[in-house]
Amino acid sequence: MPSFQRKGRLAWVLTLLACAQAGAQTLPAADPALEVRGRWRIEQARTEPIYDRALARLEFGADGRLSGHTSCNTLKAAYVLEGQRLRIEPISTTKQRCGRLQLEQEDRILSALELAATARVRPDGLLELREADGRGVLRATRVPAGD
Repeated sequence: MPSFQRKGRLAWVLTLLACAQAGAQTLPAADPALEVRGRWRIEQARTEPIYDRALARLEFGADGRLSGHTSCNTLKAAYVLEGQRLRIEPISTTKQRCGRLQLEQEDRILSALELAATARVRPDGLLELREADGRGVLRATRVPAGD
């Protein structure tokens, strides 16, 4: 093969490699706020597992509204998520009569939300809320669509 053909092929290969490398560098990083948005089933609050997970849920809306259920009462609040930094505004709840275990679970969920300073979705898909010192206060799994 003549040297000008080898040089042409080499230039073509180098151009392809440069384009592939440039494309890989310009992909935007995943926005943590987009990962956190959606519906979550609460699995653990304040180091204790949730005993009644059927209703214990949170939903981080795209509009900055947090809603959910503690298995006793519904809850609502505004939230701001910048990167992994989370701020939840004062939480309002309904005032249903509930059993002792439901009220204890509700207290753990509400206090976890009040303490939460960061939110992230781990590589395994688990949502973690942590307080300012890094201690985990709430864990949840994503609710499948249609559930």
